[in-house]
This record gives sequence, structure tokens and C-alpha cells, in this order.
Amino acid sequence: MSEAQQTSEGQPVRDSTGTLTDVRDVVATPTETTTSAEPSTQTTAPASETGATTTESADGTTVLTKPTETKPDAKAPDTYADFKAPEGYTVDPKAIEAAVPIFKDLGLSQDQAQKLVDFHTKQMIDAAKGPQQAYEALRTEWRDAVTNDPEMKGKLDTIKTDIGRALNSLGDAKLASEFKAAMDLTGAGDHPAFVKAFWKLSQFVTEGTHVTGKGPSPQGQQAPGTGKPSPAAALYPNLS
Repeated sequence: MSEAQQTSEGQPVRDSTGTLTDVRDVVATPTETTTSAEPSTQTTAPASETGATTTESADGTTVLTKPTETKPDAKAPDTYADFKAPEGYTVDPKAIEAAVPIFKDLGLSQDQAQKLVDFHTKQMIDAAKGPQQAYEALRTEWRDAVTNDPEMKGKLDTIKTDIGRALNSLGDAKLASEFKAAMDLTGAGDHPAFVKAFWKLSQFVTEGTHVTGKGPSPQGQQAPGTGKPSPAAALYPNLS
């Protein structure tokens, strides 16, 4: 059997005698079809407009790189405005005068310098409040000890009076006033040992108080030689 042949359209052909060639040798040629992709409607702003740059990777992919945003550098003013302080406080002018050259050297703006002033002020306030709170707590503890002392309990008014009279007996009003002010300033006047010792000393330098009576005796109000009144006269002294 002769070798199979094909036409350009892929159809079998006959030989010169009109006999079909071997159909087993006929292979149809597939028709190639191509599909075109639809055009993309997505648009991308040019890299130059967004400030981005494009680079091509090793595999041929284009990579878009956006620029890093940078904040403008802070600029120190020629002269700083007055810095604010918390209500009830003032900023030490000497401290600000020493700090301004540092602010300028660091290139701090007004707001940035104010933040440092706020931080420093808070630290100073906290540092001042700590010892004061501890001092007040100690004085409160001493006062409670005086109030609950078995020997002085319930006698605080008498103790204050005795100590005050002892100070007045010195005959120097200025000295007595300065002594009281020193006790209040240092808090020593609240210490239970000081109060008790000074109270006992005051009893040696002060005189006792006068004894008050309850009115004249009825027997002392009788006229001489009248004798003791009758029960009726005692009950009704205004009757004749």
C-alpha cells in the first residue's frame, strides 16, 4: 500500500488509480485558534507623578517603590515665648535662662521645649510633695499617740492650759511666741514625749487655781443673836 498523503486542508487523497490511501495513516491537522486578552481598564498613575520609582526584578517583574515620607526638621525660634506652668505654680526664671541655650542647640521648637518644661515641672512638684506628705503623716501619728496616751488621755485641754501658763510665767512674751512657732515648724510640739515632759515641768513652775465656792452658807447669813430659824421660816423666809 502506498504511503498515505494529505491535502493542505487535512483531507485524504486518492492515488492515480482512484484508490484511497491507507486511512490509518491519515492524521488530521488541528486548526490553531488564538484568544486575545481583553484590554485592561485599570490605569496607574505615572511613577513621576506620585514620586515613586520603578525597578525591574530578576524575574522581569516591575516593582513600584514609594518614597519614604519625611517630616520637616523642627526649627528653634529666635526667641522662645514665655513657658507655661501648672496652675498655682511658677517656672523658675533662672532655670529657663539656663535651659534656653540647650533648647536652641537641640533645635527644639516652642512646643517641643514646652514639653520638656512640663516634664521638669512635674518632677520637681512630685519631689517636693513626697517629703511633705511623709512629714504630715508622722505628725498625725504623734498626735494620735498623745490622744491615746493612758496618762494624758482626756486631759488635752488641761495640758494645753498648763503649758501655756508655764510659757507665760517666763515673763518674756516674744520668747514664748518664738518657742511656739519653732514647735509648730519642726513638729516637735506634737511628739508625745515632748508634750508629757513639758506638761510635768509646767506643774513645777505654775501655781494652782483658786477654789470656787457654791455660794454662802445659810448659817452665815443669819443676824447675830437671832438663833436658828424655825422649819416654817426656813421653808418660807419671805413670810413675816
